[in-house]
Amino acid sequence: MMIITSVVLLVALTWTVDCHVRLTWPPARTYSLDFLDNVRTVGPCGMPKGLGGQPTTLEAGSTQTVTWHLGYPHRGGIRIEILNSTGNVLHTLSGIPNNWTLANDTTAQSYTVQLPNEECQNCTVRLLRQAREWSGSYTFWSCADVNILPAGQNVSYCSGNGMWMNNKCHCKRLYSGDACQYKDECIDSSDCGGKWGSCVDIAGTSYPKKQCFCKAGYMGPKCQTVTTWKSIDLTAGYKKVILSSAKPDYEMYYKVINNTQEIEVVLKAMGSSYVAVGWRPRGATSTCQEMYPRDAARGLRGGGAEPESESEVKSEGTSEPKAESTAEPESTAEPESSAKPESTAKAESTAKPESTAEPESTAEPESTAEPESTAEPGASAEPETNPTCDPDRHMNFRNLVVGTAEPEPEGASEPETESESESEGEGEGEGEGRGLIHPMDCTDMIIGMARGNLHRIRDYYTRDRSTPQEDEFWPNGQNSLTAVLGYEEGGYTYIGFRRKLSSSDNADHSISNSLLNLIWARGQEYCNYRHNPPITLGNTTEPHFYKPDELKYHGHGAQRGALAFNFLDESKPDFSGPCTGEYKNPSSCVDLECDYKATWQYRESTDDIKFNVQAANTNNKWIGIGFSKDAAMANSDIVVGWMTSSGQISITDRYVTGKVMPTIDENQDITDLEGSQINGVTKISFTRKRNTGDANKDDAFSDTQCLRLFYAIGGGYNDTTKVITKHASTPVISSQSICIMRCGARVVVLVTARIRLTNYNHSLAYENSESAEYQALETHVTNTFKPKLQVLPGFKTFAVTGFRAGSIIAEMAVGFEADSSKMDAVQQAVNATVWQAVRSQNTGPLTLDSTYAIVETAKMKTTTTPPTTPTPTTTNTPKDENNNQDKLTEEEIIIITISAVAGALFIVMILILMCKMIESHKTTTENKKATYNLNQVL
Repeated sequence: MMIITSVVLLVALTWTVDCHVRLTWPPARTYSLDFLDNVRTVGPCGMPKGLGGQPTTLEAGSTQTVTWHLGYPHRGGIRIEILNSTGNVLHTLSGIPNNWTLANDTTAQSYTVQLPNEECQNCTVRLLRQAREWSGSYTFWSCADVNILPAGQNVSYCSGNGMWMNNKCHCKRLYSGDACQYKDECIDSSDCGGKWGSCVDIAGTSYPKKQCFCKAGYMGPKCQTVTTWKSIDLTAGYKKVILSSAKPDYEMYYKVINNTQEIEVVLKAMGSSYVAVGWRPRGATSTCQEMYPRDAARGLRGGGAEPESESEVKSEGTSEPKAESTAEPESTAEPESSAKPESTAKAESTAKPESTAEPESTAEPESTAEPESTAEPGASAEPETNPTCDPDRHMNFRNLVVGTAEPEPEGASEPETESESESEGEGEGEGEGRGLIHPMDCTDMIIGMARGNLHRIRDYYTRDRSTPQEDEFWPNGQNSLTAVLGYEEGGYTYIGFRRKLSSSDNADHSISNSLLNLIWARGQEYCNYRHNPPITLGNTTEPHFYKPDELKYHGHGAQRGALAFNFLDESKPDFSGPCTGEYKNPSSCVDLECDYKATWQYRESTDDIKFNVQAANTNNKWIGIGFSKDAAMANSDIVVGWMTSSGQISITDRYVTGKVMPTIDENQDITDLEGSQINGVTKISFTRKRNTGDANKDDAFSDTQCLRLFYAIGGGYNDTTKVITKHASTPVISSQSICIMRCGARVVVLVTARIRLTNYNHSLAYENSESAEYQALETHVTNTFKPKLQVLPGFKTFAVTGFRAGSIIAEMAVGFEADSSKMDAVQQAVNATVWQAVRSQNTGPLTLDSTYAIVETAKMKTTTTPPTTPTPTTTNTPKDENNNQDKLTEEEIIIITISAVAGALFIVMILILMCKMIESHKTTTENKKATYNLNQVL
């Protein structure tokens, strides 16, 4: 019987937003979060006064350039106001009261204002920022506490971070700006441990723009902490989860280090920006936002609970004002010097004053849940408009290393292991009613960036959808990472970290043997920005808004996702046969103790499958099981059932087209309907054909078609209309595609391998199978690898299939026959054999580069009778079309690709050149894969 591990995927609502707007000058009040809005937080600011820090002192009548961090270029404009001590608006600094400015520049992050020439003690500078794609009145707000004083009256012109001389501030090291209000992490590599790290200018739009990136073996804000972790070997006992299989792909590898009680995780993501993963206990509700930090909970509307229904959000003011028609001042990221200094904050006090509640704005009505991302009413959806893309500009962003520290090469080999879970990145909130919680809320996170062999990996926490903050930002929070390592190689970013399984830090969640809600994301790639609804960036202040490694909005689609996951689940799949299987949660539960259980049995005589599904605590709830060709809920076949109020069982065959409730199929292709409910445990059973014949509404199993299985526990239902409500808890999905086929079916496995030969220089002669050079090299590769592979059980054939550029990359194919339950063993055996050869360099006249590897399993094919042993040959050798003994049919092939290619370091100019070439090279490679005829291999 096959037991599927409890690595599962969240599906339904999308993880859509995570970072928005926060004042940087004057600095936002504690806690300076950037997802404070007029939906979830209490006006006028979303964060109460008195939680820490001192007010910023500003000179009355002075000119100030107000600046802010922006994580998402929402449609709409800004408004800057002065509020008095009771929260009422005194002045609108950005133009006409109740109007919006900068509405045509979605990336603007500064605006120059003239302060009123009057004293204002205990006042507030408030920034309002529209998000018109969500609602015409949806608004973010950020507030700074200020004292506006006459010139010379205790005005600290340089924020305590510099000295005022000759009518200007002379800033301390790391500080800049007219008022020394902005701080970088470094000026040069000496601020990053010297030889242990480098100072990298990420060219961001917010500070710190210059950041410390560490070499392998070092970590910490200044690369001051030594670690023993200096290389990553993904063959060394890791389990693997495929977070996104669609390009750009994203994988997670993990293992438990028992002697130190640590978890070690490696993230591998295609791309060059940041990589992130986070988790929290499953079943959390919005009350977690009230608990930490507790003193900030007064800023949450309704005590932290989400509103129950969705409606148009009303902001302050009675109508939607028009944008200013007057000319707008130019925005600059950093203020220029002026005749009168920009006055700034005093040094922050460590003492926290007594908290005083800030009055709620009476003009602001109660508002409701943020609308799903749709175009604003009455407006047509705008297309995504990206700026003109220049690879040289991208590489300039990537190579701004300040100082002399150079990264040292570190080899890291990485063959693939068994797939544990796959996701297209859809996630949803948990809880019911007012307890609904977003996937980002109350989440412990690790975020890492890499530049070549340098890395920056930190421990973060986020209360809500605000930009995650490092643990030290939060009360009593501290970094919990014990070792980190990161680098870029072959178009991928690798981020590794270790931390203790158990933590008492309020900004951490311990990892125990239970399901966690796990989320993941990656930064947006240069000129490939993803928003929903689309955003126009082409004619803005910052058309290249998302800089590499800058912590901003991750984007939609394969940029982010969520899954329910147990790092410590040690249950293993038991592949005793392809015609029966079982899923249980928890995996060690026994029958009625299970929260959810599903079994299936294939009956070959009738070509149908008997399913049994049960779930606990399901009084007045539906339960179900679904079938899908991928990991997304859209276009999935689902069967749901429940016990009616009259004691009858109701089971229906349904189909779901997207993020909507599944509808009942016209053809009910299920039979033998049975069910019961005892002590809250609902059981349903039904039979369906492997292929029902309903191609539009039913997904088919076959010997060559495997499907993902969804396991769901619902919300409510209506006995009469048979309408069901949204699932009460997140559905889970099988950790791999489930194959339901004839018992004893056998498969033929084709393994294609690529290795890089570093002691040969490529020429066109190596692409001509008739040339002496090709044939000589073919002989060397065959004599080196065939003897190592042919001793493996089930070996059938070996062939060199070609050579291509990249020094020289040799392509090989190896065929095996095995029982369907032994597929993974075949993959692992070939994987280990190839990697042993390239690592040991026991390869005769061949010198191999072993620093990079990719393993992919494409699909499985079956055969009813064992195939005969084919004769090895190359793809370029003509075959006798009537001779089938040396060919495998397409139905008999499972493709497992192993790529072993070099990750050599190049100087900056070569990197720039390769950046220009990579798209052309990628297109050529993909075309070659598409036209590769497997039947010619064997």
